[in-house]
Amino acid sequence: MKKILITGSSGFIGRHLSETLAKNKKNFIYCIDKKKSNFYNNYENLKFINSNLKDRISFPKVDIVFHLAAFNGTKFFYLKPFEVIQDNIIPTYNLLNYYKKNKPSLFIYAGSPESTAGATDYFKYKIPTDEKSPLVIEDPLNLRWSYAGSKGLGEQFVISSGLNFIILRYNNVYGKYQKDHFIPDFIKRVKKNKYELYGYKNTRTMIHVKDAVSASIKVATNKKCINQIFNIGGDKEMSILSVAKKIMKAMNKKNKIKLMPAPKGSALRRLPDISKIRKFIAFKPKISIDDGIDLILKNK
Repeated sequence: MKKILITGSSGFIGRHLSETLAKNKKNFIYCIDKKKSNFYNNYENLKFINSNLKDRISFPKVDIVFHLAAFNGTKFFYLKPFEVIQDNIIPTYNLLNYYKKNKPSLFIYAGSPESTAGATDYFKYKIPTDEKSPLVIEDPLNLRWSYAGSKGLGEQFVISSGLNFIILRYNNVYGKYQKDHFIPDFIKRVKKNKYELYGYKNTRTMIHVKDAVSASIKVATNKKCINQIFNIGGDKEMSILSVAKKIMKAMNKKNKIKLMPAPKGSALRRLPDISKIRKFIAFKPKISIDDGIDLILKNK
C-alpha cells in the first residue's frame, strides 16, 4: 500500500487528485487542508487532517507528498499579495523541514508557469516555452508578481532540499470545482447576463483537470521522472476570446461580448512545450476544450 499526502486537498486540482487516488484501494491518502469538504467521507482509505500548513505540525510518514496547497486565484495576487506570499512560502518550508528528517521516497511540488511569464514577455524567451526557461520577476512593484515570485522560490526550496522531487508546472487547468479563474468566472458572469471579458487578446492552452491529474499520477509512478521539472498543459494555443465564444455557444447565448483589457502584468501568450512529458510518459490530453466546457456546464 502506498501512503500519500496531498496538501490543498479541498482545492480544485487537489480534490480531483485525492478522489482519483482514493479509488485505488492499494493507496491510503492523507488529505490536509484548512477547508473541510464532504467528499472526504466517501472513502475508507482517506484521512482528512484539518490544519493550516502555516502552523508547525507533525505530518504523517508517507511514501509520496503532493504539495498543491497555495493561495491561488488571479484577483488575490492584487488584493492580498502579502497573504499570497505567506501561504506559498511558509507551508512549503514547514513541509520540507519536516520531510528532510522523515524522508518520503518522493516530494512533488506544484509550480506555476506564472514564474516564467516574465521571461517570455520581457526577455522574449521562446514560445512554446520549455522547462529550462528562466524564472523572471518582470516588475517587483506590480503586486501580481506576488504569486509568480513565491512559487518560483518554492521550486528552489524543493530543489535545494535534498529530497527526491518532481516539479509540475500546471498550465491553465480547468474543470469542475474550479473558482477564481477565467472559465468559471466568465460562465458566472454570463449566467448573470454580464458579458465582460478581460484579456481577450491573450492566448493560452487549456487542459481539463482529468487529463492533468492523469498525467500527474503517471509522472509520480515513473522512476525516470524523479528530479525533473515538467510542464503539464494542452498543445493547442487559443485566444481568450475564442474560448469565451465557445462558452457562449455552449450556453446558447448570442449577446455581444464586451471586450476589456487584461490586468497589467498578465502574460500575453502562454504556450507550454510539452514534448518532455510526452517523452517520459507518452502524455496526450484526451478531453477537447468543447467537451470540457460541456462537462462544466453539466456539473461533471
